[in-house]
Amino acid sequence: MKYKTIQTLMLPDSEEENYGLYYQGTEGVRLIGGEEKSLYIPENGNVELFTYFNGFYPKQWAQYAELNGLHVKVTVSGSCSISLCHTDGKRTVVNGEEECLAGDEERTVTFEVPDPQHSKVFWISVKGLKQGGYLRNITVQTEVERLQEVNLAVVICTCRREKEVIGNLERISRMDIKERPEIFLIDNGNTLTEDMVPEWVHLVPNRNCGGAGGFTRGMIEALKDPAFTHVILMDDDIILNPDVLRKTGYFLSAVKKEWQDAPLGGALIERDIPWKQFECGAFWNRGKIQGCGQNLDLRRKDSLLKNTKVQNWEYGGWWYCAIPVSAIREKGLPLPLFIHRDDIEYGIRLGKLMTLNGIGVWHEAVIKKLPQMGEYYDIRNMAIVNAIHYDDWDSLQWKKFLIKWVAGNLLRGRYSYIYLNICAMMDFLKGEKWLEKTDGVEIHAKVAARVPKLQKTGHTEKNVFYTTPDVSVYTAAKKKHIVYEDSAGFCLKADKNLPETIRLSIYLLLALRKTDRYFEKSRESYRRNWKKLITEEFWNKYLEIDKNE
Repeated sequence: MKYKTIQTLMLPDSEEENYGLYYQGTEGVRLIGGEEKSLYIPENGNVELFTYFNGFYPKQWAQYAELNGLHVKVTVSGSCSISLCHTDGKRTVVNGEEECLAGDEERTVTFEVPDPQHSKVFWISVKGLKQGGYLRNITVQTEVERLQEVNLAVVICTCRREKEVIGNLERISRMDIKERPEIFLIDNGNTLTEDMVPEWVHLVPNRNCGGAGGFTRGMIEALKDPAFTHVILMDDDIILNPDVLRKTGYFLSAVKKEWQDAPLGGALIERDIPWKQFECGAFWNRGKIQGCGQNLDLRRKDSLLKNTKVQNWEYGGWWYCAIPVSAIREKGLPLPLFIHRDDIEYGIRLGKLMTLNGIGVWHEAVIKKLPQMGEYYDIRNMAIVNAIHYDDWDSLQWKKFLIKWVAGNLLRGRYSYIYLNICAMMDFLKGEKWLEKTDGVEIHAKVAARVPKLQKTGHTEKNVFYTTPDVSVYTAAKKKHIVYEDSAGFCLKADKNLPETIRLSIYLLLALRKTDRYFEKSRESYRRNWKKLITEEFWNKYLEIDKNE
């Protein structure tokens, strides 16, 4: 038996980036930057670590990991009083308190955690004495008999977002070289050069077959090295604290055998409301997506406890998702869906998902963007996913979904999107052989040609309703002239008129008649043949890997 570190103190780069998710304290508590970050607690000040990143949640951990006794090491300097606190959700108990008058020298205090299985969370509280004290580190350890060896490969798919991805690489570069994972940067835009990225990054130019193609290429590259145990798929435009990578490794090393084939999904925290959780695991529901833990204020203690509830999630988004290599080898590679629903299908295929407080990244919420190409891919790929995974999914369910979707666009006046919706219907009806044999880049070019051009515009026109992309259909239905403006300031103008509404409604009815004729044949073709599309042989040809090497 030996002690294994499973969590350490996490701090932001600046006080402005704390958001109440790392620490919460009284006036005068401040972050000390530098290579070894710490917190200063002034005399009579107090800092609490019952937070998203620094609380420890034994019941949540115990669902997935081996916890055989826990102890906590707290390293401080200066003058302070340290307490170990825990709660069962109803009352808070202080288990130990110790004064430290360490002066300039560091001192480490160890607390044993009593009955961790009965605590929903435990945390450290520090009070400043005399001239104040410094919290240097907190290390949570557990006794383990066997550790799972963890060797992470991070796959970042990027396309013409040089600034964002280089910013994330710079943050990762601050990690200790012994803890820093291998990075595979898949460049779908082919705009990056070796001199633009650190030498320890594997830069892989790739054919632009969307996020599905980029992440799959990263998996293929990582699978070449038998030393890797997990592949972390990560968006290029997230905001990542690299300590999340470290915590991911700690957690995965202690996972129980029955969960070692499960991915670990990171939460999406909204970038513009940086304490609001958009999603932590989700249910597909055959296309009626239900995100879990939505709208939780992660500064609140009750929200953090709600967020520890384990559910049978169907998938985790690929903004941050750690997938075991053993699962990739067993289940195959993703489907060539280009963008959207590729992570959903793969999650359903894997059949498990773990989530954990403190494993999360900041990213723009999807609903704050105008859907654009998603109006094609969301519909086509929804049908493909359901055809593959649900034997009882039939044409009636499909038509109800389509009618509701297109009706929503009609009532919102977003006529240009309806052409994309109907193209998606028609392409699904072409069956699996069409998806297998048709160049994904060619399909994307045709879709892009139908996507409406967005504009930058101010709120200047009279009698125009300016709103966000996620406005209620009931609100939009009452307006004749609408401008939809997304979080980046791009706008889509929608002017309703009766002749176009009638014409598009007829177009939909004709498409539904074709659905009656070809649905069964198309669905069966995907159900029988989809496994052709998840092999390395298929993807090597699809991405033209052999041609480029």
